[in-house]
Amino acid sequence: MDKEKWKFKLGIILISISVMFFLIIFALPFLSMDTKVKIALTPILIVVGEVSFWAGTILIGKDVYLKFKEKLKSGEWLEKKKQE
Repeated sequence: MDKEKWKFKLGIILISISVMFFLIIFALPFLSMDTKVKIALTPILIVVGEVSFWAGTILIGKDVYLKFKEKLKSGEWLEKKKQE
């Protein structure tokens, strides 16, 4: 497998995993565990989510990140939904 493709795929996987870490934070209040454990898990999940997001962003490359960021700012994805 090409090294660039491998780095890109790993970057996408890391970004996807970071989203799951942040979603787990919202599920914590509904889990049956001790409150102290929930309080301890929250900052850990935030840090791990941020680290995996930025590591994935570094792996996918600056160009892809800037292109994605520009699409989010421009609102193109909202206009496409409205047209459908």
